[in-house]
Amino acid sequence: MDRRELTLKLISPTVFVIAMFVLWELACRALKVPLAILPAPSDVFAALWQYRKPIADNSYVTLWTTLAGFFMATVFGMALGIVIGWHRAIYAGIYPVLIGFNSVPKVAVVPV
Repeated sequence: MDRRELTLKLISPTVFVIAMFVLWELACRALKVPLAILPAPSDVFAALWQYRKPIADNSYVTLWTTLAGFFMATVFGMALGIVIGWHRAIYAGIYPVLIGFNSVPKVAVVPV
């Protein structure tokens, strides 16, 4: 890849994103869109800055619970996999249930 291609690969997306933010800002201002419907990017960034402390605190809690859930799922999944791999009878009993769970859309399980 030569220098020109590399420059285009890096600059094109950056220019596009900046242009989209500028158009979004101009459209919100020109059309006088209410904040509750579609806030301008400047309003979004101002709110992010204003509420940075609670956002950071809540993000930490969310990250912690997500990592704890992944850890528990990994431990439980590996233990179940080992048990299923060792015992033919357990495999025969649990495998149809696992196949049934696999057919359920993941989005339907998220609230659970």
